[in-house]
Amino acid sequence: MRLSTQPARKPRSPKCIYSAPLQIDDVQIDENGDVTVSITADDIYSNKSKQRYQITLTEAEIGILSRDVKRRLRA
Repeated sequence: MRLSTQPARKPRSPKCIYSAPLQIDDVQIDENGDVTVSITADDIYSNKSKQRYQITLTEAEIGILSRDVKRRLRA
């Protein structure tokens, strides 16, 4: 999995702040089926700092991703 960032107002080349295989310990699934991926990655501004980043997707959003992948594989 890769996580990249870049300024929103003045798009430049993305800076990769995380690149490693997704681990099962990075993923939490709650009682509603929402999936949270949590990683510790480089800070955007400081080379010495780390930040915890999380993204949470609902079960419906996971379904959208899954359907899109299946559709693309059939094409």
